[in-house]
Parts: sequence; structure tokens; C-alpha cells
Amino acid sequence: MKKAIITLSGDIGSGKSAVGRLLSELTGFELLSTGSIQRSVAAKLGITTLELNERSATDRSVDDVIDRGTIELGNTREHFIMDSRLAWHFIPQAFKVFLTVNAHVAGARVFNAGRAEEKHASIDAAVTNNLMRQKLEQERFGNLYGVELRNHKNYDLVVDTSEIDPHDVARRIFAAYRASGR
Repeated sequence: MKKAIITLSGDIGSGKSAVGRLLSELTGFELLSTGSIQRSVAAKLGITTLELNERSATDRSVDDVIDRGTIELGNTREHFIMDSRLAWHFIPQAFKVFLTVNAHVAGARVFNAGRAEEKHASIDAAVTNNLMRQKLEQERFGNLYGVELRNHKNYDLVVDTSEIDPHDVARRIFAAYRASGR
């Protein structure tokens, strides 16, 4: 059964949060995010998101909390957008979008975002951190779920956000979603 759900996955710094907010405005769907849940868990533990990812490699409970919540949302609600690395996997009936981005563009975005829990000494440090986080996530997701996050065949739409304004990205997603008939 198709539901009115859009999942946004993608590279760190690809603009998922910004695009999600704009897409929420276009669709009228509520925006939910596992990234904010992850950052909140990390903050409560007094560690960085990178450290939380490292901990997740040996502490399955971190993923279990997020996964159960995502599955429950997909089973009980609709008319929402889920900004999440794995929602495409846990909510298979959703319209699945993956946002890609050049690593240096992503590093600059993360560096300039000013998030208290993601401080970096330089753009290069942000690039290195992002790539390490993505590597750890891919290993963990492959081991836990047997999935390849960056396999574009898993998605209904893939958009490279490196040189595209977030408003244009949101409009492209909205148009593709509407054209899909969901």
C-alpha cells in the first residue's frame, strides 16, 4: 500500500534538513528527522555525533531506538517527510529520495552550519569528519541490515545538491513525487 510519505536520505552536508523544511512547506507534510534524534542522544551522552557513530558500532541500542521509532511512524502515520539515513529501508512504501553532494561542498556546509555539537577547526577537518562518519555508518548499516546506503537503485529519485539551491531541490522532489502518483 502506498502512503503519503517521503523519505530523505543522503550524504552528510547534502542539505537534507534545509530541503526537508522547504519540501514540508510545499507539501504541507510534517517534517521529522532522525538526525535531530541522533544529535540529541549524543548531547545527552556528552559526546559528538562522530563519537556516537563509533559507539553505535558496539552498542546496538542506539540504532534500535531510532529504528523502532521509524518503523512505527511508517506503520501508523502518513503525510510526513522523514529526514533519515535509513527511513527508505524501514518505510518501503515511501517515495524515497537520496541527496548527493561533493565532499568539499559538504564540508563547507557542515563547517558553516554552526551546530554546537559539530565544531570543526577548519573546512578540511569537517570534510575528514564527514567522510569518517559516512564510512562508519556504511559499515554499521551493512553489518546490521545488509543494505548499501549509497546504492542509488534503492531510491525513486537521486539529486546532486552540490550546485543547486535548496528551493530548486525541493521543487524537483515535489514534482517527482507528484508525478509518481503517490
